[in-house]
Amino acid sequence: MQRTDSKAIDKMDAKKNRKASSTKKMNGRTLVRFFGDVKQELRRVDWTSKDELTSYTKIVVISMFVFGTFVYFVDLLMQGFLGAINLVVKFLIG
Repeated sequence: MQRTDSKAIDKMDAKKNRKASSTKKMNGRTLVRFFGDVKQELRRVDWTSKDELTSYTKIVVISMFVFGTFVYFVDLLMQGFLGAINLVVKFLIG
């Protein structure tokens, strides 16, 4: 039982330390180092080429058109089906 309590206390202490460290103000050096690290990471990014971006954009636009057309025809089918049910119910009930 004590072992569980000590783990819970350790977790609470770790949470407090994390909170305290995240609320510290950044001084000038850490801010400059942060932006230096950001710049370094951006150099490592594998950016998409213009040709790849164009082809991916075409794929997305065509896919959305096909999907939209599919949804439109399914909607028409459902409207017809529900309209037919409505006519049958009106015919039977009066």
